[in-house]
Amino acid sequence: MSETVLITGANKGIGFEIARQLGQKGWTILLGARNKERGLAAVKKLRAQGVEVEWVPIDLNDLATIHVAADKIASVHPELKVLVNNAGIAGDMDAEPLATKTADLKATLDVNVIGNFELIKTFTPILERHHGRIVNMTIPAAGNRFFHPFAYCTSKSALNQMTKMFGESFRSQHIPVEIFGVVPGGITTDLNNHMDNRFMRSVEDGAGSVVKLILDKHHHQGKIVTRFGGLKLVKKVITGH
Repeated sequence: MSETVLITGANKGIGFEIARQLGQKGWTILLGARNKERGLAAVKKLRAQGVEVEWVPIDLNDLATIHVAADKIASVHPELKVLVNNAGIAGDMDAEPLATKTADLKATLDVNVIGNFELIKTFTPILERHHGRIVNMTIPAAGNRFFHPFAYCTSKSALNQMTKMFGESFRSQHIPVEIFGVVPGGITTDLNNHMDNRFMRSVEDGAGSVVKLILDKHHHQGKIVTRFGGLKLVKKVITGH
C-alpha cells in the first residue's frame, strides 16, 4: 500500500507542486481544495501524469468541511500518514499596521490560524495510528524590510507559536504525531503577484525542499525548519530547545 498525504490548498502553487512531486514518488494524494472546479481540474492534471489522486473538499473558512473530510478519510484512507497545512490567505499585503482593516486581519487569522488549528485537532487522531506527521507551511516569525505584510505576518507568527506548543504537548503526552513548520523561502506564486527576483525561488525548487523534509527520517518535533542559502536546509529551532 502506498503512503497517503492530505495537502490543503493543493489545486495550485506550491501545494500543487508538492502533490505532483510526492505523487511521482508513488504517494497517494488527497488534494484539498475549497473550489470543486479548480480541485477537479488539478486532479485531472495530476492523473495525466500518472499520479493517484482524489479531490477532498476543504474550506478553512467553513470548519464543518474539515470535519466531513476527516470522517471520510478516517473511513476510506485510514492509512493517512502526512497532513500538509498549505492553504492560507495573504490578506492585504500592502497595508501598514495602522492602515489594516480589522475585518481583513480577522479574515486572515480565521483561515491561517483558526482553520489550521481545526485541521490539526481533527486529524491528529487519524495520524497517530501510523505515527504520522503534520507539516505547517509558514514564514519566519519576524518580518523584514523587504517583506512585512501585517495581517499575514501576524497570522504566521501565531501559527509558529501554535506549532511549538502542539509539539511540546505531543511530546509530553506521548502522542505519536510529529508536527513542525517549514519555511521554504520566498516562492514565486500568485500569493505575491508572481514576484521574481534573485531572492525568490521557483515553485519546483521550494516544493522539492518540502518534499525532502516530508520524506526524511529526522525528528523536527515543534520546530520550524528554515532554508538559508542555496539549496541547503538548516534547522532553526524556535522552540527554546
